[in-house]
Amino acid sequence: MPDEPHPQIPTRTQTTQSQTWTDTQTQAHAKALKQSGASAPASVSGSTSVSAPSYGNSPAPSAAVWLTRLLVLGVVLAAINLRPAITSLGALLEEVRDGLGMSGSVAGVLTSVPPFCFAVFGFTAPRLARRYGPGAIVGAGMVAITAGLLIRPFAGGTAAFLAASALALMGIAVSNVLMPVIVKRYFPDRVGTMTGLYSMALALGTAFAAAATVPMTEALGGSWRLGLALWAIPAAVAVLPWLGLVRDRGAGEPGATAALRTHNTEPTRLVG
Repeated sequence: MPDEPHPQIPTRTQTTQSQTWTDTQTQAHAKALKQSGASAPASVSGSTSVSAPSYGNSPAPSAAVWLTRLLVLGVVLAAINLRPAITSLGALLEEVRDGLGMSGSVAGVLTSVPPFCFAVFGFTAPRLARRYGPGAIVGAGMVAITAGLLIRPFAGGTAAFLAASALALMGIAVSNVLMPVIVKRYFPDRVGTMTGLYSMALALGTAFAAAATVPMTEALGGSWRLGLALWAIPAAVAVLPWLGLVRDRGAGEPGATAALRTHNTEPTRLVG
């Protein structure tokens, strides 16, 4: 009987060439599908990839980012304005006494007004915050500081000067008490960072008001009234972020607060 032909076993070179040809045909088929606008099936693409959902354009994270940046700005600006009403007056106390005809005893009363207001109005701050929300009370405090600083220099007498000073100090007292509450409430995972930022802004406002009040007064012609009234400008600027937070009705609702807290516990930057 004639010998039967043995089946040929493909060599390694032939196997490699066959695999290369198959890959080339698969890539060409996928390219043609892509150009035609059709999606390549899983068998053609070779693997199935599941892309993570993108939340870049969803409303909730965008609102949380906006609220976070507004809160950071509001905390910094509020902290800057918590001491100039006191330190600026100390720098011009002699001029104020001469201008208003204050006696030594009245000047002593004036210097005791800040701790008195801190004790009285600071005690009421938590109750007001529970009723109206800490953000609304801090915003109202910034308005009180602005009004007091604007009215005080142009008061016609000592009593009106003391009343305007007490108005500004009332805003300082409630804001000073509620600022740590806001930091812990809206930045639970960044308390240290936000506290450091708040303390730095507070020290900056204190030092700058003490150092710059007299030079600015001299630059304005030596009028102590204008020198004191200038500090109403940064206080008015500090009102704006809190107005935005109060106008955003969702900021005080439980769902929005929870979303803001969740966003602030994620490892993202505070600003930028």
